[in-house]
Amino acid sequence: MKEFLTLTLSKLNRGAYFNLLMTIYTLAMANKTVAQKAAKYLAALKLALDHVDEALAIVRKSELTERIVALNNQRLSFLASLKSVVKSLLKLDATAEDAKMLLHLFKDYGIKRGMQIDQLTGLFTNLIGDLEGKAAPAVKALKLQELVTDIKQSNEELKQLTKDRMDAQTKNGTGQLKTARAEADKALRDLFKIIESYVWVEGEAPYADFIDRVNAEIKHYKQEALGEKVKEKIPGNNDNQGAGGNDDGEEEPPQG
Repeated sequence: MKEFLTLTLSKLNRGAYFNLLMTIYTLAMANKTVAQKAAKYLAALKLALDHVDEALAIVRKSELTERIVALNNQRLSFLASLKSVVKSLLKLDATAEDAKMLLHLFKDYGIKRGMQIDQLTGLFTNLIGDLEGKAAPAVKALKLQELVTDIKQSNEELKQLTKDRMDAQTKNGTGQLKTARAEADKALRDLFKIIESYVWVEGEAPYADFIDRVNAEIKHYKQEALGEKVKEKIPGNNDNQGAGGNDDGEEEPPQG
C-alpha cells in the first residue's frame, strides 16, 4: 500500500518548514480527488499555515526596526562628524598630536557604514569606552566631549531598542510560531492519515499521483535541507510505518 514518506518537521528551519507544507497544500488542492475527499482537513491545514505565516512576520520584523535603523544612521553620522573635526585639527600644531592619536584609534576600530548592526554596536561600545578612558585627555583637549556624548547616547538607545525588539519577538513571535507549527503539524498528520485510510479502502489509483508528488517533495527536503538519506518504502512490507512514523519503523510524529 502506498504511504507517505516520513519527516521530522522540527528539524526544518522556519522557511523550509513553511515552504514544504505550503507545497503539500498546493499539491492537494490541485488534485481533484484529494481536494474533495479531504476538504475539511485541507481547510484546517490552510488555517494553520496562515497562523504560521502571521507568526513568521512577527519574528522577522517588529515596529522597533525602523527606529533602530534610524539610530544606527545617526551614530554613524555623529562619528563621521567627529572624524571630520579631528582631521581639521590635525592641521594645527597645538592639536596635531591629540588628533593623530584619535585618528589612529578610529582606524583601529575600522567602523564602516554597511556593517551588521549588532557588530557595529559592539565596536561603538568599545570605541566609546576608549574615548572616555585612555583617549579622554585628547578628547578633552580638543573639546570633543559633546560629540562623544551624542555618539554614546545614540548607541545606548539603540542597544536598548535592540533588546526590546528581541524581547518582543521572543514573547510574541517565537511563542506564537511554536503554537502555530504545532497546529500545522497536527493538520498535516491528519491529512496524511485520512488519505492513507482512503487508499486502504478504495485502492491506490485515485491517490497515487498525489502521494508520489508529496513523497518527492519530502525526499527533496530530507536530502537538501537536512542532509539525510532517504530509505524508500517497500510496498506491502508491514515493517514500514506510514505518516507519523520514522524511517526505522519507530513511532515518531512530525513535530514543529
